[in-house]
Amino acid sequence: MTYEFITPSDAITFVAPDDKVAFVCALVLGRGKAFCKREDGVDLDTCVLFRSEADVETIVRDALGCGMPEFMESRWGEVADAFDTFAYGSFEDRRQYDDAVAAITDPEKLAEFKAKHEDRRRTSMSEWVRGAWDLAKSVRKDRGGRSRRKLAKQTV
Repeated sequence: MTYEFITPSDAITFVAPDDKVAFVCALVLGRGKAFCKREDGVDLDTCVLFRSEADVETIVRDALGCGMPEFMESRWGEVADAFDTFAYGSFEDRRQYDDAVAAITDPEKLAEFKAKHEDRRRTSMSEWVRGAWDLAKSVRKDRGGRSRRKLAKQTV
């Protein structure tokens, strides 16, 4: 399913297998300051900026059915994969982007295309997409281990 990561600056979309993975990605990357919307218009409760730590814990447990560390332990791979799909552009732009990515079979050319797309489509100094890609690498590096603890702390 495709989701929009909503910030005051650029349109950003990403793909996640379900709302739980999308919730984690938006909450962590946005550090509680960004919104997230499914393509069908359903909002995920990821903007927790002015909520208490206890409220945030409750929101996370309600959204995931467990705490962040437990979720990351079992689904770190899906979270990393979702972070890798972040790209600048609207839902409509996303279809064109996905078609282009699917057509590029050379890994080096794909990396070059994604980097150019990220640089050309970003209008602000905030590098949200690059940040998502960096989080994907970090999560994969430790298979959710340190990331479970780090991500749990980053959400508040």
